[in-house]
Amino acid sequence: MRSLFWLVLGLGAVACGSTASAGSAGAADAIAAEDTQVAADAAAEVAADTAVADVKLEPKPSVPKAYAGTCPDFVAGKLEIESAGYKRRAYVSLPDEPNGAPVVFLWHGLGDTAANMKDAFGADALAKKTGAVVITPDSCCNAPGAPSNGKANCCVLMTGWGFTDDSPKGDAQLFDDLLSCADSTLKVDRTRVYTTGFSAGALWSTWLLMHRADYLAAAVLFSGGVNDFVPYLKPTYKLPVLSAWGGDSDIFMNGLIDFQASSADLRKNLRKDGHFVVGCNHGGGHTVPGGGPKFAFDFLLQHVWKDGASPLQAGGLPATFPKYCSVDP
Repeated sequence: MRSLFWLVLGLGAVACGSTASAGSAGAADAIAAEDTQVAADAAAEVAADTAVADVKLEPKPSVPKAYAGTCPDFVAGKLEIESAGYKRRAYVSLPDEPNGAPVVFLWHGLGDTAANMKDAFGADALAKKTGAVVITPDSCCNAPGAPSNGKANCCVLMTGWGFTDDSPKGDAQLFDDLLSCADSTLKVDRTRVYTTGFSAGALWSTWLLMHRADYLAAAVLFSGGVNDFVPYLKPTYKLPVLSAWGGDSDIFMNGLIDFQASSADLRKNLRKDGHFVVGCNHGGGHTVPGGGPKFAFDFLLQHVWKDGASPLQAGGLPATFPKYCSVDP
């Protein structure tokens, strides 16, 4: 009888032990399942974060720097604006609908004036035809009351525009202020801001494409480039550039500046840095070639600030472009 009791007690203990073991296994399985779910949730969260990180947002140009004063009205004709402590002047050419329009900055050569450059390019007609706002600034030396001794912070007589390393950057401030006021007054298209110019104005446009690439969608240079006066600096963003020059006779001051060499140096550096480049050797010496303003605007307005890509990369230059223009390899 005692043996039977202990047998029953032993079986009971075994049964009890089996139940406890089963309970422990169930709890372990639950914990493991919970851990697995937590790990799965964490993995899903990481995957989601990675997916968000992998989404490449469309790039946007920089917001124009705020103008310190009260912006003048952007109406057609002469405009005066306080910039870097000086009264500066520009001429504005407007399309029929300027609000939300692209903007083209047009810079004159050494010794020239904005009024003459505007007329020579036909800026008023181009604005109407292309729908772009055209801003043609005057160098500080042409500004009302500007000092003319070449030593003041405003007027840089030796170069016309402040593109040298040691020149004051009042012209950079002028670009910033004019763009800011055009943006706040007309709500212009920030993805379609361009620069073009001739000679000193093209060297200044060269400076801008290297130092203001976060605003510019494209640039056209008539006798510009890089040299000892305007050393190359890699732009922070890629942008398409058309560089035109007048052959080996495109020189200034008996060869002080060789624009054929300056253009070649710029194009070589831009290609190395992945920019889309068009070269145009018109062979006419130091001048803007006939039809230059038209193909300049045709080139500029095809481009939007994005990643430096050009619609001309696939299809090549339109038939309307001069035969002396070609895409640099």
